[in-house]
Amino acid sequence: MATLTSVGLAGCTTLGDSQPPNEDELPDQCPTSRDLDVPWPRDLDPGLVRGFITGYEDLKEFITAYEEAYLVEKSTQSPYQSANFNVNVDRYIKRVVGGFLLTVSHTGSVKNQSHLLLRAFKTDSEGIPKDGLSVDKSDVPDGLEPIPINEVQDQKTREILKSAAKSGDRTDTASPPGQFYDLVNNRSPNASLSDEGRSGVYSDLPAVYFDVNGTVVLVFILMKQGSVGDIFEPVSVQYYVSEYVIRRTEDESKSPRDGTVVECRLPE
Repeated sequence: MATLTSVGLAGCTTLGDSQPPNEDELPDQCPTSRDLDVPWPRDLDPGLVRGFITGYEDLKEFITAYEEAYLVEKSTQSPYQSANFNVNVDRYIKRVVGGFLLTVSHTGSVKNQSHLLLRAFKTDSEGIPKDGLSVDKSDVPDGLEPIPINEVQDQKTREILKSAAKSGDRTDTASPPGQFYDLVNNRSPNASLSDEGRSGVYSDLPAVYFDVNGTVVLVFILMKQGSVGDIFEPVSVQYYVSEYVIRRTEDESKSPRDGTVVECRLPE
């Protein structure tokens, strides 16, 4: 990829000398923000106040923090994922009309924490789901003994059970295995569907009954094992940054000034 080269600032018009753009000169997406909680400085001109070197370092620090936050937000889709990225900004920053072009590269990984996926269904008094999910009556134990919800300590799991009892069904992730999983593993045989010869959907998952304040809920439980994480190979990203617009692209054939608008704000 062609490396962006720096240009001297001597004799150049500073960003502070230019007039703010009109709203019709800004991208159609403006205003927009990914809400990454990274302060976007209003004064991005390295030649103003802080001096040449300090100003460029501030700009690099901002883009480093922004790219890290962008990657974490993009790569972690559940509370059971965590990400770690190493972002480097190319030492050469190119000055263009109205802003700057920067190239950054990153490597990183995403770690998945062990957690449970619960598929819960409200049932009739005989343990058959009311929404039409196929459950063979012969798989329901005689003398059904659902586990009382007050024996479940995890708040998120209790919310899932209550939601299913009220609305008919609920699918959601729950907390990492702990007391709830121990409770399920030590359940009475009369608290779950038979594991032997069961057919139909979810036939390979533990299926346990719970008593939610008088309403019976059947829960299919899938253990999602944790993993070390997806390792990302080095990726090069180009940014166009101005006081009002930030564009980003991973397409090496595209100018960063034509990249995706990730931030845009109106003049004060």
